[in-house]
Amino acid sequence: MSGTDGPHGWGEPDGGRGWEQPGGQPPASGQPSPGGPGQPPAGGAHDQQNGWTNAPGWSWRAPDVKPGVVPLRPLGVGEILDGAVTTIRRNPRVMLGLSAAVAVVTQLIGMLVIWVLLGEATALDDLGRDITADEALDFLGTTLGGAAILLFVTWVGTVFLTGMLTVVVGRAVIGQDLTLAETWQHAKPRLLRLFGLTLLYTLIWSGAIWAVMAGAIAVAAGGNAGAAVALLVFGGLAAMLIGIWLYVRFALSTPALMLETTSRGNGYPVPIGVIESLRRSSRLVTGSWWRVFAILLLVMIIVFIVAQVVNVPFSLPATFGDGDMFTMAGMSFGALMISTLGGIVSTTITAPFSAGATALLYVDRRIRREALDIELARAANVELPGRHEGYDPGGTQPGSQ
Repeated sequence: MSGTDGPHGWGEPDGGRGWEQPGGQPPASGQPSPGGPGQPPAGGAHDQQNGWTNAPGWSWRAPDVKPGVVPLRPLGVGEILDGAVTTIRRNPRVMLGLSAAVAVVTQLIGMLVIWVLLGEATALDDLGRDITADEALDFLGTTLGGAAILLFVTWVGTVFLTGMLTVVVGRAVIGQDLTLAETWQHAKPRLLRLFGLTLLYTLIWSGAIWAVMAGAIAVAAGGNAGAAVALLVFGGLAAMLIGIWLYVRFALSTPALMLETTSRGNGYPVPIGVIESLRRSSRLVTGSWWRVFAILLLVMIIVFIVAQVVNVPFSLPATFGDGDMFTMAGMSFGALMISTLGGIVSTTITAPFSAGATALLYVDRRIRREALDIELARAANVELPGRHEGYDPGGTQPGSQ
């Protein structure tokens, strides 16, 4: 551990940055690091000083230290997923209650917007004639405006909820269950930066796709339809691959922003900035891009399947609503309410799992690259057998992938 990090939180080996201490207070100076000489190293073959030797073909392994929802060591995929579920079970009031509250607000606003659009569609359908160009443009403008409102409300709710839940998961790793007030107290000074980070992050990974679309439109406007199609197909594929690569590379920036601190000026820890959180994610993902990609993809698949299963019983009334089921005007207000309820239930279940899995993936990457388990053990006031500052366990260690 770098001497420069000292009292500034759960620091990383290169100093300066750290994982914020509970309550935002620096740890007491002189606190001994967990573990120490004389303890048998994990996976060690022998210990001549203590007079014992492992039998051939056998190796000694220290028991897992697990003050919170995951053991303080490099995590397997199953442990990351299980840790996300365990966090929800340990602190349902915040994890599920907060998710439900945000889902109710966003889904109800979305329902009202959709109902307005359904009213517009019904009015046009009741005319009983072909609509004019002006009427079509008016309806298109209303639809686009409603879609923009829906996207904005969903984005704000998702960013806010992800930031709050990430804080809860960060504390659950060391066995601390936060109240809603404590979660808000920690997340509040970081939320504005998180909105900026999320906007920048979205522009980064989607920028190539938008550039290809703009280029194709420009080429088509010039009268070369064939070139425009080719640009959309091949350029779109390349842009999609670039977008996926960037998405994964910066996927850990949100937990980095919400959980890390840095030392400035007076020596007290302050949250890291937007650009620094992107750099931190890039560093943590480097050398393990495919593993991070696979875990994120698995989480997305699980979330998608759960959401579809939950939504099925709620979507049936909407599908077979009053009127023509193939028109926007064919959904009754009751069916829309039931569909909205399905969205609330789905978000309440999937949002904490997704945020928890991403936060624990971040913890895993820091343990593997930066020996964060030592700092986590110190914060949890537990000892890691065979792990202490300056000790090389010879297995998975800082810098391993």
